[in-house]
Amino acid sequence: MATTKDKETRPPLSYRLATRPDALALADLISRAFRSEPTGQTWLYESQDKRVDIASPELTTQFIESGESLMLVGYLPSDPEKKPLSTCFLRRPDSDPASEPHRSPGAAWLGFLAAEPADHGKGYGLSQLRYAEAYVHDEWGLSRLEMTYVNSRIELGAWYRRCGYVDTGRRRAFPYGEHGREILAEGLEEVVIGKDLGEGVK
Repeated sequence: MATTKDKETRPPLSYRLATRPDALALADLISRAFRSEPTGQTWLYESQDKRVDIASPELTTQFIESGESLMLVGYLPSDPEKKPLSTCFLRRPDSDPASEPHRSPGAAWLGFLAAEPADHGKGYGLSQLRYAEAYVHDEWGLSRLEMTYVNSRIELGAWYRRCGYVDTGRRRAFPYGEHGREILAEGLEEVVIGKDLGEGVK
């Protein structure tokens, strides 16, 4: 766990919009981050051979190139290659709210918040989240951000509450896929949470 001194001296991240050449690296980062979750919450097995990738280059390309969404990338300012150390995608409010009833009208949507597993404890995930909040408020002029987390991730849910997010009471079915129940816990669902960004983001 990072100490107070570590957090004060760690290099800050800079941020940029992802472009198509980032798609493969971002899919890999997201999948590795989610595959590193503790056993017994979402995954049934510790072995990485029994864990699946949750993102693909095709999916991240879609997020990057869609006019309704984008991906943000966090990187060390000292890195000339701007290698992704954190990421997330943001989507604008749906033009047809009835098509996504789990979302509040006028709310932006965040997904795939991920940070490099090797840098766990450095605060990169929190920094990425705060930057995303600021982007939604300052660049899109929106005052609410929503997302989901898996109900079994108790500690993650508590972390989001500390970040100011509140359970909306809405739920989404968990996308198990064809073989998901062979490697993922039963009873999973996605908890929809949201935060009013108010006058700005600190």
